[in-house]
Amino acid sequence: MNASGQEPTTVYGHVGVVLDSQSEYEELVGMARARGGHAGEKVIVVGSAEPWGRGAALLAPFSLGAGLVGGLRAEVSTAQREGFRGIRVVADMRELGLDSLAARELLEFELDLDRVVSEAGATMVCAYRNDGFTPAAVGAAMCAHPRAFGANREDRGFRMGSTGRGEWRVSGEIDRSNADAFEVAMTTAAGMSARMRLTFDDLRFIDVAGMRVLARVTAAFPALGLTLVDPPPSFLRCWELFGFASAGRVTTARRAG
Repeated sequence: MNASGQEPTTVYGHVGVVLDSQSEYEELVGMARARGGHAGEKVIVVGSAEPWGRGAALLAPFSLGAGLVGGLRAEVSTAQREGFRGIRVVADMRELGLDSLAARELLEFELDLDRVVSEAGATMVCAYRNDGFTPAAVGAAMCAHPRAFGANREDRGFRMGSTGRGEWRVSGEIDRSNADAFEVAMTTAAGMSARMRLTFDDLRFIDVAGMRVLARVTAAFPALGLTLVDPPPSFLRCWELFGFASAGRVTTARRAG
């Protein structure tokens, strides 16, 4: 449960949960199945002691990107044909082989998954057990989960998520301490689309280190059209002051409505 009093099974989209034991995971699975039955959702479980559902087998033979992404899209279509209101996947991420990835690779994978979850209209609950991942790896993975629960011991301080169609939202704080992770996130997102909109939802603070990340990413992707949506006036003043606006490759816009 997080500070708002919500539980992982009551929210939608891309959800990250940090757990300490298998028993906590089984409890999460039980709550998800109960919630799914009440809400008319198809619930798929990966990594439970209980028998896997038919759909879970499609997600189990995991290879970075293709296996999980393709399986999720297929299951959304199947659930719709079967008359379910939605799909909720609950996965022990160690069972998918993610414990073999470095922190950077975890963040890259989870951002790609976040985009697919958003575009497919699914809910994906990614469970990271502390006995299977280092705190640094968990902290990196949680950056790509707009909704996160549990004790994230090395929280990197920002969240980045996709709303689909090349638009991403960033929240939290970005400074020298997490600019490296932010650069991984921005580089990954920039590689997915020729045009990218970055919305500063609930971004409380960004310093010059974060601004340099934006400048480096646009330089690394010459064909990228990056639009900053609703940046605060303080950001725009600093963007001008430090000379980042002179390149003219980043535009700003107001959110519609």
